[in-house]
Amino acid sequence: MAHSNYFPPQSAVEQIKRHPKYYLNGGDVHFLVENYIYRVHRYFFERESAWFREKLGAPAPAGQAPKGSSDANPFPLDDIAADDFSKFLWVFYNPKYSIYDATLEDWVAILKLAFDWRFAEVKKLCSRELEKFEIAPVQKIELYQMYELDKKLLIPSYMALCVRAEPLTLKEGRQLGLETALLLATARECARGKPLANGARSPTAAELEEEDMVSIIKEIFGLTAGPPSPSLTPLEKGTGVATFTG
Repeated sequence: MAHSNYFPPQSAVEQIKRHPKYYLNGGDVHFLVENYIYRVHRYFFERESAWFREKLGAPAPAGQAPKGSSDANPFPLDDIAADDFSKFLWVFYNPKYSIYDATLEDWVAILKLAFDWRFAEVKKLCSRELEKFEIAPVQKIELYQMYELDKKLLIPSYMALCVRAEPLTLKEGRQLGLETALLLATARECARGKPLANGARSPTAAELEEEDMVSIIKEIFGLTAGPPSPSLTPLEKGTGVATFTG
């Protein structure tokens, strides 16, 4: 009779391990993300985020240690990928100070956590870094709307959709939302060529000067107040050498 080998499954405790990079000797708060324990500095989280100030400052039940005080009693961060949390921590523990170099996908992952946890300065950093990438207009508008970034940074994207020959597709309209789609349709109409002899408007791409197009976009999208708009020329990608390594 053949004997099958039986290996009991590992317990949850046995599966949990210290993160190889972000379990720091001087750390004073412990986070549990997926099956990793992170030990990092509480200071960054309480300084930057009202959400963490509230959560980490909540009093522990009588006779219990506060969440995050040890490996045995970590602060759980549910529904977060360990890889994304590592990217987020890299912002604070970047060995090259303020020089950053990461992919578009990395910055989007960092931005999501900064938005959810209300890290205002990290969100500003993400915005500056995202401006170094060439992002398709619809994708950029959708992304910036989702995470409430400065709409003035979307002026070049709005313009690109206004002057192209094709109107928004149904899929693009759904991505952007009803309000944005309607505002873009209005801007496109304003940007069409001069009326023809029969009163109809030219169906060709808008031929307005760039300055006039910017004025139309600002007026229709309510972007007339505040600081000057960014340059419409895409920024060159930075040459920083601090690369996210996980």
